Amino acid sequence: MRNLGALALWSLTIGSSLVVGAVVAARTSLPPAVAELVTAFGGGVLLAAIALELVPAADEAAGPAWTAAGLVSGTLLYVAADAWLTCDETRKLRRRAAHGIAAGRAMDDEMSALRSAADHAQAARGESIAVGLFIDGVPESLALGLTVAAGEVGAALAAGIAIGNAVEAYGAAQAIVAGGHSRSFAVGLLAAIGASLAVATVVGGTLLADAALELVGTAQAVAAGAVLAVVSIQIIPHAFDEVSSEVAVATIAGFTVGYLLG
Repeated sequence: MRNLGALALWSLTIGSSLVVGAVVAARTSLPPAVAELVTAFGGGVLLAAIALELVPAADEAAGPAWTAAGLVSGTLLYVAADAWLTCDETRKLRRRAAHGIAAGRAMDDEMSALRSAADHAQAARGESIAVGLFIDGVPESLALGLTVAAGEVGAALAAGIAIGNAVEAYGAAQAIVAGGHSRSFAVGLLAAIGASLAVATVVGGTLLADAALELVGTAQAVAAGAVLAVVSIQIIPHAFDEVSSEVAVATIAGFTVGYLLG
């Protein structure tokens, strides 16, 4: 298939980015401002990838009607998955805590909310946090694979996903360890999620590699809609929890880098 080398490289990048975030969380605690700015920067790169890579490629292959339908469908699919993950208050707080820690909120504040909802160990169960991380990552990984399948390299998308994965893995590992699990458990669990997302990237880049352009374009639009929903739910509300010119600058810087990589 086309761009097999790029697919292999990006799959490895996606998988290893979660391990990097987990290892950083196991060894140190980043200043909240740093995590906040990195989250905003990664969100800006992803927004550039959606606007300048995924959507134009989908429009060229499938046309405006199928692209618009795909965007809406992808958004609704992810929103439904997120609603399932937050169907009760404890699961909702657990998921939001991992996102909040990744975006720079104080871990003590986030974990105290979990303790008030349910037993501490149960509320921070690593398995549930891992499921949320996996569902967040699948649309992005499939989108990257589809970009490769369409004959593009997808550098901006890959960079945005890798940054976002590392930051989210950092937040998830902090929450898992705070919930009573060992650091090695957190790193191992997130490494397994990273491997599964690497597989999702390969699936996106191989199963549709020889499909009709209209189908690939529509699938790209679905993935773009889901990734945009990921940014809207897991990045924007947390990075912009307070009005901050630094966060705005970091987001625009990320978007500019994404544009240059595109």
